[in-house]
Amino acid sequence: MLGEAAARTGRRSPLRGRRLDAHRPAIIAWLEKEPSLTAKRIGALLRGTHPGLVVRPRALREYVAQAKASLRTREAFVHRTHPPGATLEVDFGQTYLVIAGQLRRGHYLVAALPASNAYFVKIYPFERLECLLDGIVCAFRYFGGLTRRFVLDNTSLAVREVLRGPERDENRAFQACRGELALHADFCAPRKGWEKGSVEGGVGYARDNCFRPRMEAASWEAANEQILHTLDADLDTRQLPDGRTARQALAEERALLRPLPIHLPEACRTHPRGIDKFGHVTVDGVRYSVPIEHAYGSAIVRLYHDRVAVAVGADVVASHVRAWKPGANVLDPLHILSLLLRKHRAAGEATALLNLPPVFERLRAALRDETRRSDREWIEVLQLMHHHTLEEVAQAAELAIDKGSP
Repeated sequence: MLGEAAARTGRRSPLRGRRLDAHRPAIIAWLEKEPSLTAKRIGALLRGTHPGLVVRPRALREYVAQAKASLRTREAFVHRTHPPGATLEVDFGQTYLVIAGQLRRGHYLVAALPASNAYFVKIYPFERLECLLDGIVCAFRYFGGLTRRFVLDNTSLAVREVLRGPERDENRAFQACRGELALHADFCAPRKGWEKGSVEGGVGYARDNCFRPRMEAASWEAANEQILHTLDADLDTRQLPDGRTARQALAEERALLRPLPIHLPEACRTHPRGIDKFGHVTVDGVRYSVPIEHAYGSAIVRLYHDRVAVAVGADVVASHVRAWKPGANVLDPLHILSLLLRKHRAAGEATALLNLPPVFERLRAALRDETRRSDREWIEVLQLMHHHTLEEVAQAAELAIDKGSP
């Protein structure tokens, strides 16, 4: 090589043969009859016909994998052109991010308009039906109108059973939501993700441009604001094959979208639930409180991606921030105060009062030195929160303690 005037452009020596090359016809014949044969089983068959054959397991696995690849035919695909305003494609991806200093796994919904190569992305702490519905509604609001149909895979969030051909047994809440929007749903064939190729690319686009390096945000809402800012800034940098920017193509497609309805559908799951003797309803393993006067009754619980609403009859009697960890208690102290006026001996151990600011426990200790019915007076102070904010009552308690007159 050192003596040659120019570097060689190709390999002159023949490829080195492999020990299994002599047995390749037999391996190919076995795989043609039974394509699912494993390398381990093929090795056993070879040792049965050639007792003295010794092949390392790794070399055998690699050789069988190459043989299987040679038997597969490369699939051809039909190039598609999506008319503007016709199609929205939807899919989920997963990533890790830091929320309020804690490492969390996020599930982000990607909605794509393939005609204009525009994306909408929203991230959630979990992948549930209410997240899918909220993402679809928010995507249409972001794009400024409705398409005539949308395409997604056979996720169990929307599909209860895959029937013959394009038919699907859809989840009722999902079917009701798209019915309110007059949307036709097309589901991909099983394991044929390329039928929604634009959003498949969008999942990778969002991962590379929104979540790398690892995103850090104070809350899920702040993370979604960062995502929308990134997507908007990138509309001017991405170009379509015809030379238009993604922003120009999106503006043209918006003019062809159907107008949004005045009232968009509720993106939630609805569950009937019984209220227990503590004034709690339990949904997805999490307990939420309702006013204690509704104990032993029945309620309708609406689960949104970020909140929970509980209705008794025609009235919403409780609203809470959504909790995701099974076994969590989301309890409003105001819901139990009327009962504690009669059962004030339980005030010190009431679960709904455990997370009050420390100043209230100092107030309770100070009241014990001032009056015989200290817990009852303490509950009466807490009832001020019916008319004032928690912060205002806590500040008043702090001042009263400092002045020595709790």
